[in-house]
Amino acid sequence: MGGVRVEALGSQVAEGGKSVIGYSAYPIDWVKPDYTEMDERAPAKSYPFKLDPFQQQAVRCVERGESVLVAAHTSAGKTVVAEYAIAKSLRDKQRVIYTSPIKALSNQKFRDMQEEFTDVGLMTGDITINPSATCLIMTTEILRSMLYRGNEIMREVAWVIYDEIHYMRDKDRGVVWEESIILLPHNVRFVFLSATIPNSQEFAGWIAKLHRQPCHVVYTNYRPVPLQHYIFPQGGDGLHLVVDEKGRFREDNFQKAMSQLQISPEEEELAKIGKKKKDKQKVGSDLYRIIRLILERGYDPVIVFSFSKKECEAYALQMARLDFNDDDEKELVDQVFFNAIDSLSDEDKTLPQVEAILPLLKRGIGIHHGGLLPLLKEIVEILFQEGLLKCLFATETFSIGINMPARTCVFTATRKFDGKDFRWISAGEYIQMSGRAGRRGKDDKGIVIQMLDEKMEPQVAKDILYGEADPLYSSYHISYNMLLNMLRVEGADPEFLVRCSFHQYQQESTAPALEAEAVELERQKKEIEVPDAEATEA
Repeated sequence: MGGVRVEALGSQVAEGGKSVIGYSAYPIDWVKPDYTEMDERAPAKSYPFKLDPFQQQAVRCVERGESVLVAAHTSAGKTVVAEYAIAKSLRDKQRVIYTSPIKALSNQKFRDMQEEFTDVGLMTGDITINPSATCLIMTTEILRSMLYRGNEIMREVAWVIYDEIHYMRDKDRGVVWEESIILLPHNVRFVFLSATIPNSQEFAGWIAKLHRQPCHVVYTNYRPVPLQHYIFPQGGDGLHLVVDEKGRFREDNFQKAMSQLQISPEEEELAKIGKKKKDKQKVGSDLYRIIRLILERGYDPVIVFSFSKKECEAYALQMARLDFNDDDEKELVDQVFFNAIDSLSDEDKTLPQVEAILPLLKRGIGIHHGGLLPLLKEIVEILFQEGLLKCLFATETFSIGINMPARTCVFTATRKFDGKDFRWISAGEYIQMSGRAGRRGKDDKGIVIQMLDEKMEPQVAKDILYGEADPLYSSYHISYNMLLNMLRVEGADPEFLVRCSFHQYQQESTAPALEAEAVELERQKKEIEVPDAEATEA
């Protein structure tokens, strides 16, 4: 693999606050083609609205047949670029694959794309529909499996769209993204959709070097719907606005919220190490007040994020005394639910999970987490999209890509256990989940509420609220599974995958700086003069 050069994609564009920053990474020996003919072609797809500057830039890259990474906030409109790549593939009679990190997102994209393009298929671990379609939507694991098997379909693929590419840093599943990107042939072009990532330029450089093709970065910090961030202290008297829609931190409101926290010093110490037992009754009571307040003010729908499936269900059941749906809406919920479960066997229809969820759904209350039957998750997604659920209790997987924005998001906790430590959520996690608040074209602002049961330093709050998104780093590792899979790929070996990994690229890119530092330290060592050296040696 040769070297890479990086250039600015053009000056920063500003239009009504919609700033766009762009970079292009090219292989060193790449020669720029004449774009005149490509730029004069009729567009593969037209839109009933004016595209934002970042969308225009990205669509131009796709029309020229060049890979692009689009990094923007949730609901900024990244899907427009994916749709254009699909339309271009259909126009040019080429196959296109759309991959996503979770089945729920694959199912939703299948429903959306089928309405738009019709010639669409779906392949997940649970279901396969129309596998001979021109546009195939699948989970990333299915794509990797197809590449290892040498599936015939891959010879016809011109474009691969990776939704939520920042998921590549996931320590357990991120390796799937890297392996599939490495194993794809050099003639395939990519559209990477991502939340904002600070080192997007580095990622583009890796793609350019790996596949010997240009990769552009179109990056915008523009958020179509501004957010207001509130804190609700446990046992306090209500909501405190800590960041307004203009992004200003209200120090006085923050301190007032902290002063209302009713917590002993002992409890605070236990909370820091995750040993303090959460008073679910107290949280549930506060949550009940918050949800009622939100509904009374018309700030629904609301998504309530919890970091455990058990809590999701417990809080939803505590809300069961509230009823948000009228009789007509209840009837519609019934229709959707019974039509969907028709495909289940009589035995499955009596599963506790199936029977317990309907009374909640009819009241406009939903639950969404990995422990639910895929069919029930799909029912919840459909009902939420149709406005028949006013309050949804979900784990953070719901924030991954699924296009289901709400007006308000509530965090039942701002600490989480990550398998090792009980820590504050990162700025990246907060951005991802809070990004669900505010529906483009419907709301003038989104509302985010953090429930706090322990004191927080102002700097910690600012780090979460204003912090940069997490950088995209490699989580590549060698596993027995990978070694066995490699035996199925002709002419490939584990060393090849390691050499081509993003991890290796990141290590190599830091090497010149480390070498320069070593040379400088060596120079400083030679210049050190020890007074009376002979006496010191003696």
